[in-house]
Amino acid sequence: HLPISKGAMASRPATIEDFTDKVKELYASDPQKVRFVLKYKHADGSLTLRATNDELWLVYKTDQASELRRLEALHVWTAAAMCGATLEELAEAPPPAAEAEADAGGQQRRRGKKARRKQ
Repeated sequence: HLPISKGAMASRPATIEDFTDKVKELYASDPQKVRFVLKYKHADGSLTLRATNDELWLVYKTDQASELRRLEALHVWTAAAMCGATLEELAEAPPPAAEAEADAGGQQRRRGKKARRKQ
């Protein structure tokens, strides 16, 4: 376990929605101080996500596969926010078009070597 400094409060939200909302509020309050730890224990099959700004610790632990997609979406959101995207841009941004790109690449592979050489 990570040591918690004196005066720090630890919070364990009951639902994934509460955790997601609180993490976004924590990040919006001071993005420079917030850090995240994502930990997977194979023996338990559990995933723990912790977010802190040294004053408040948010901890969420799950072993439910259905919650992994939501935690992954939160992780992607925080990574994008840390890379410089503003919170407004993230809220308005459509989902990535990875499926369309993957589909286009698959069609290009299906044409074969001869068709690609002619291009």
